[in-house]
Amino acid sequence: MNLTIESIDADGHWLLILKGDVDTKTAPSLLETLTQLNLSAIGELRIDMVAVGFLSSAGLRALVFAKQKMPYESRLILVGTNAEIADVITKTGLTQAVMLVSDHDSID
Repeated sequence: MNLTIESIDADGHWLLILKGDVDTKTAPSLLETLTQLNLSAIGELRIDMVAVGFLSSAGLRALVFAKQKMPYESRLILVGTNAEIADVITKTGLTQAVMLVSDHDSID
């Protein structure tokens, strides 16, 4: 499955909307999009994953890359991950670096 990425400079944060699977073939496009953002100046990056069915280790690496390039006090928020993706993120310990929320209204 292909991956489409929409990048939006929203009010006070960046929003990436992903649609499709993030696997070995599509993760480079996510990494490229993240690289094009000025991550060192972003206080909050939201990644909408409602329409993502699969996240491979390559996708996890892209998320780790983003968080490493962002300021320490910034927030990387994954919105609407399915149960399998949330489980992988939790088991790998990434919940110490990223926040998982069910929808955009859950973000304070």
